[in-house]
This record gives sequence, C-alpha cells and structure tokens, in this order.
Amino acid sequence: MALMFQLSEFGQTFATRDRGDELRRTLLERAHGQDAVVVDFAGVTSVSYSFADEFLGKLCADAGLRLERRNLTPRIAAIADRAVARRAGSTIAC
Repeated sequence: MALMFQLSEFGQTFATRDRGDELRRTLLERAHGQDAVVVDFAGVTSVSYSFADEFLGKLCADAGLRLERRNLTPRIAAIADRAVARRAGSTIAC
C-alpha cells in the first residue's frame, strides 16, 4: 500500500530549495518502510522550479521509491516534469 502525502497539509504555495529539502525529508520519514508514495497536489496553487527540483527531482532520482503525482495543475505539472526530467533524466520513472 502506498503512502498518501498531501502537499496542501503544508501550504498552498511552495518555493525555495530549503523548503523542498524540508518536505522531501518529511516525506521520506513518513514513507519509511514503504515502497510507493502518492504525492497529492490538490489545493496547491504555485510551485517554483527550485522547490520542484529539490523535492520531486531528488525524490525521483535518489529515493528508490515508486512515486505517483496526482492533481497537478497544468502549470505545476510542467514545472514538475521539467525538474524531474533534468534531475532524473526521464519523467517516466516518476
């Protein structure tokens, strides 16, 4: 069973590498022992590229988790896809 990580639990807008690092670490702590995570973006209105790179890009490239993203707006999806592709080399794995 996958861990459900509601990003809106932490706010509606996300920026900075520090915030991305903080939430990536929080997710990894909660996901301890899980092999899959669903990150739900419902209610999230804005994500910066630096946040997406630090949060999603590193998760996809380094965490060894199956990661599913849900409820992204088209704008957030474009930012997230770019971050994952640049960090992990592909959006397919994440």
